[in-house]
Amino acid sequence: MRHYVLNDGHARQARPAAKTPERTQHIDVIFADPAARASAEMVVEFYNALNDLVEDHTYTINLRMPGEEPAGGPLYWAGRTAIFWGDIHNNWQFAGPEKSWASQVLNLSSRTILVGGAVLLLAQYGRAEKTVAAIHPNFATAAREKGIIAGGTSTHFETDGRTHSASSRLSALRLLSEFVSLDHGEHLADTLRSYIGLSEPKPKCESRLAVRLIHRSGADPLVCQAIQAMLDHIEDPLRISDLATALRTSTRQLQRRFLSKTGAKLLATYTELRLERAHGLLRYTDLAQREIATATGFSSVTAMGRSFRTRYKATPEAVRHQRYSGELSAQVS
Repeated sequence: MRHYVLNDGHARQARPAAKTPERTQHIDVIFADPAARASAEMVVEFYNALNDLVEDHTYTINLRMPGEEPAGGPLYWAGRTAIFWGDIHNNWQFAGPEKSWASQVLNLSSRTILVGGAVLLLAQYGRAEKTVAAIHPNFATAAREKGIIAGGTSTHFETDGRTHSASSRLSALRLLSEFVSLDHGEHLADTLRSYIGLSEPKPKCESRLAVRLIHRSGADPLVCQAIQAMLDHIEDPLRISDLATALRTSTRQLQRRFLSKTGAKLLATYTELRLERAHGLLRYTDLAQREIATATGFSSVTAMGRSFRTRYKATPEAVRHQRYSGELSAQVS
């Protein structure tokens, strides 16, 4: 299955998914000015990054303008998020068909986010009285006159309602990360923030595979410890019995716990973590294959190449070629 950015002129392909997800979630980004389409790419990149890290969901982004097409009925908006992508300079006001269109979206979407000047739509649709929202200073006076209460922060998460707000497009990304925490847990949200540069990296888990397995296990302590130990011993792999000893458990208990919590076999995971590291070194460094094989615990370039082809359906040479050619056709997720 592939993710697509819809209604974006030429329906550009995003990233391929590793497997068919259990659930697809749709995000509609709505902008009043065609010039805002370029800035809406921030939202596309945000959810592309989330698709990199999460397994059981796929997020697709629909970029659209009010009145460009029918708003859609209750079935369309069930479970969808509508982001009204305002800026810090323009007050959003709709008239005629566009006003009716926006009202329908606000009433039907499961989750609505008003960004920048779009927050003043609350007044246009009779929702301003004693409503708290994130207000940019440019709109503070207008919001106060219309009865909207400034929350005093750049984002406002409405715990008891469907309509949330961010004072600017940049702060909207932080608000979106709060929804990731709500939907997937704080561990994944923190990882995503670090991954896209919204926060400074915490004690790192640089492996995307590791992030997915930890999230799948519900951050089970033994799974976390096992994964960290494997990451710490990529160059000189431990035997599973030695790994179990280091974690003060039995080999059988460790293997059973890991499989039950992640659905993956421990030894296969260890090999895949080493291959993932090898893939990164091939793609982003100039190290020779012999050095990469040593750095990832393989006995030879031949042994690494054999495992690499099985995992990635590509040769190490093909991945290394991408570093110099810029070709992305063999990109591995």
